[in-house]
Amino acid sequence: MAGKRVGIMKNKDIEIEVTKEQYEAQLASGLTEDEIIPPGKHTFRRGGFREMFPNYDPKTSKARINIYIDLDVLQHFRKRAEKPNAAPYQTQINAELRKIMERDLTQEKAEIDETAKRLLNDDGFIDLLSKRLREKEAVLS
Repeated sequence: MAGKRVGIMKNKDIEIEVTKEQYEAQLASGLTEDEIIPPGKHTFRRGGFREMFPNYDPKTSKARINIYIDLDVLQHFRKRAEKPNAAPYQTQINAELRKIMERDLTQEKAEIDETAKRLLNDDGFIDLLSKRLREKEAVLS
């Protein structure tokens, strides 16, 4: 989006000014009128999502998607869902995917922790870090 940011107001509004020249340049670049902001001053609000949905939790929110799953995999989860007191097949698939995601995140955290331990035991790294911190401190002083 081409345009000059005029200012940010205290209430999270952003004002954008688009000149006729900027508008025409965007049209000339191949964009359609529906894809660009017309000339003039326009006010946009930032950060409204959290205000509208203060209790939003991505872990409990659902998103509708269309995916292709191997038929045998789908049949397996549908068959599991037929058992007494079983969760619906989509819930089961989601639970299995969550297990994989959490395993991956745990592994990533372990790798980060291992890297941090290795760096903290590396005297060369500590010396360079100390030097960099002294340089930063000198700049801030």
